Amino acid sequence: MRPMFQIRLERIRRLSASTLDFRFVKTDAAPLRYQPGQFFRFVFTDEEGEFERSYSLCNFDELYGQHLDLVISEVVDGRATRHLFNATEGMTAAVTGPFGRLVVPGTLPDRLVMVATSVGIAPYMPMLRQLEAPLSAGRLEVVLVFGMRDSSEFLYADQLLGLHQQYQDSGFSLLVCYSRESLDGRQAKQYEREGYVNGQFDALNFDPRQDHLLLCGNPAMVEDSWDYLREKGFKPAQVIREKYVFAKSGKPSAGTSDASKAMSDEHKRLVAEKMKKYQS
Repeated sequence: MRPMFQIRLERIRRLSASTLDFRFVKTDAAPLRYQPGQFFRFVFTDEEGEFERSYSLCNFDELYGQHLDLVISEVVDGRATRHLFNATEGMTAAVTGPFGRLVVPGTLPDRLVMVATSVGIAPYMPMLRQLEAPLSAGRLEVVLVFGMRDSSEFLYADQLLGLHQQYQDSGFSLLVCYSRESLDGRQAKQYEREGYVNGQFDALNFDPRQDHLLLCGNPAMVEDSWDYLREKGFKPAQVIREKYVFAKSGKPSAGTSDASKAMSDEHKRLVAEKMKKYQS
């Protein structure tokens, strides 16, 4: 059982119309221990009592200090949304972890491909910071395929475009895919694409002899991508997957739809699946 520690909310920033960035700080002096890409379990307290959510750390400015950065999208009727989107600095919570296998492999492949949708970008931010040394040395090729509805949802654009500019000649490629924005009528940037992330796969010419893939985000995207890669000859150890399911209220109200309940049940199933794998 991993020990629990306390955190305090230090900063809130808005990244898009539906997404906020939260910075928490540990209240003890011990340094943060985790592998970039891993997630933690957060225990919050609201008027109904305690509840838990899992979030991957989105640390980029500081990997291992006292801070835990989270990026969270608004969920209609979401209990965590109600609590966090109305929070003020100084709010406290308890945390346990880390957990998870979505990390940089111990032996670097020839090419590491990271695929994300929306806030699924979170675990890749600390990984990209971790990989700056091999990128600088030209020892690794990294491709980030990041999907969103439109350009207003390009989270952490300054940081990612900075990496794109700094390392594009030494191995870093960025593809930003808009599922609901047309590029007709304007000059598209080098990194911009229309459509879903999966639509870029054929052009990337995946090769199971040299590529390692990380998939994080919408469950449908993760499953469709895995089906595609399996047909290309990839094995499970070469494609690490993390599904993001957004939980609604833990207590269904009168009139809750079957779809809403199914989403809640799916969230619970995925959390239980993660914890069974990683809690040891």
